[in-house]
Amino acid sequence: MRTRLMIVDDHEVVRMGLKAALDIEPDFTVVAEASNGKDAIEKARSLQPEIVLMDVRMEGMDGIEACREIRSEFPQIRVLMLTSYAEEETVVSALLAGAAGYVLKNVARSRLLEALRSVARGESMLDSKVTKGVLEKLVARREAKAEQDDELTPREREVLTLIAEGATNKEIAAKLVVSENTARNHVSHILSKLGFSRRSEAAAYAVRKGLVKE
Repeated sequence: MRTRLMIVDDHEVVRMGLKAALDIEPDFTVVAEASNGKDAIEKARSLQPEIVLMDVRMEGMDGIEACREIRSEFPQIRVLMLTSYAEEETVVSALLAGAAGYVLKNVARSRLLEALRSVARGESMLDSKVTKGVLEKLVARREAKAEQDDELTPREREVLTLIAEGATNKEIAAKLVVSENTARNHVSHILSKLGFSRRSEAAAYAVRKGLVKE
């Protein structure tokens, strides 16, 4: 059975090249393409790909934000970030958003296929050029995590409580009398600050902190 892929990149030529390279493989099939993060989320909802191969930097909603949204809503979907940029902070942000791996666009075709197959098996894949620095930053963030909740604003604490109560972005928006986009941004900032990729992790954290009862 072929692994269902979605390619997300704001350059059509890149998408075409990736699709051509992947569709000839016996174990992959490209079921969707998207040119930005918002489109990627909508297609993830309707087509349910198993893996999303996504660029980091795009117009509008970038790949990291889209990854966070997709992983929060569909934790079974794996996301592999593909980009020209290897800045450690960007890699860390992608991993904290729930990405299963991160490879550079100048990667050899064989290496890209290896990464996709590893991700399909439930493994993680990180380019060796940036591994050491990224791991150090992740450890540092983990150690500082206990103090990060103090950085939440009163409004973010309110949103965190609503997340823990199971409210959707639409319900949070109605409760706070803000737009759904503003509610979505609040949720994204909270997950980023606390180092989580899923709403369920934030909800469990809120329970542990006593913000809501179990």
